[in-house]
Amino acid sequence: MRRGLPGWLLALTLFAVAASCGKAVPEPLTPSTAGTEVLRLRWVKRLGPELPNFMIPEMVEQYDRFNPVEMGSAGFDTDKRRAFVGAAVGGLYCLDVRDGATVWRFDVDDPVGSTPVYDPSRIWVFFGADDGKLYAVHARSGREIWSVETGSEIRRPVVLREDTLYVANADNTVLAFDAENGEVIWRYRRAPLEGFSSSGYADILVEGQTIVGAFGDGTLVALDAISGAVIWEADLAAEVVAATEEGALNLVDADATPVIIGQTVVAASVAGGMYGVDLETGTVQWTRPDIHRVTGLAGANGFAYAARAGIGLTAVDPLSGRVIFSSRFGRGVLLDPLIHDDVMVISDTVAGLYVVSTADGRVMQRLDQKKGHFARPSTHGGYLLIMGNRGTLYALSIN
Repeated sequence: MRRGLPGWLLALTLFAVAASCGKAVPEPLTPSTAGTEVLRLRWVKRLGPELPNFMIPEMVEQYDRFNPVEMGSAGFDTDKRRAFVGAAVGGLYCLDVRDGATVWRFDVDDPVGSTPVYDPSRIWVFFGADDGKLYAVHARSGREIWSVETGSEIRRPVVLREDTLYVANADNTVLAFDAENGEVIWRYRRAPLEGFSSSGYADILVEGQTIVGAFGDGTLVALDAISGAVIWEADLAAEVVAATEEGALNLVDADATPVIIGQTVVAASVAGGMYGVDLETGTVQWTRPDIHRVTGLAGANGFAYAARAGIGLTAVDPLSGRVIFSSRFGRGVLLDPLIHDDVMVISDTVAGLYVVSTADGRVMQRLDQKKGHFARPSTHGGYLLIMGNRGTLYALSIN
């Protein structure tokens, strides 16, 4: 049963929430150390109505007011230079990415914290919400096509492959849907972990006919994309569970999204460290229990990058687990890095948005609006969009 964020991760998150609720005006980006500006602020837009002085979903309290924690990331209409982004209040927005003008809004009573996906063949957009539903709406008008119940909050990207949608929800469940009508093709669910676990969960990966997912019990699973049958399982937390004394807390969650580099799946659990797993067989090739507190993963340039809460970034060789470099930065929970050319952009739930070199982990630039980010950035066509807390969307250009 998910009961929040205990221990060190709870402390980091509570501190981040408090930081996110201040009234500070966004500060300029820090000067770039790269010689040229990697990020430049283009526009800022407040989504949703002014907030009332009472509790509504996904709110945190400070100074007798309640402010939303934003988890949604943007998807893009690649045909019309539009962006789709959800908010904690107000539903899903379709915006002109050039100036932030609202094209339409689809109202949802619960927060929208997923990453939408655009289907150019149908001109539809698919997204999930905290009401547990997966929605299909028309990308030009916002008219609802269909919606279907999944059983729990959807706060990660919706994946579209040909005519099938793949969705992971907060109940340790992966579902496949017919994109045309929303009918369930198959469903895979793992029993929830008893006791405490973190509130996040990982994206699913679709690699050919294989789906790779990481779950709250610290298990990495490969599923057949057609049938949902289990191909293999790998336990990323067995040693942690065995070593945990009765009554003690140890977060075994595999909340960082695994990355596939060649034939190796690099995955991690918060307390169990990093693992290299063979994509075809699920055989564990190497382990690094010393690289713990991993809350985000990315792959680029032949490296696997581990974003570590309260620690920074560690790059490893995906074939052996050997550490290439480590870089210390950040104060909160670091989310899955976004790779863009030779830099990565990393959300920090306390310290804002970091631009980091993929070559050596050097921090090149930072956006600090005194609120932190619980959402991950998205890019398309030279634009980077990132949701800040209290329903504020930041649009930047990225070089």
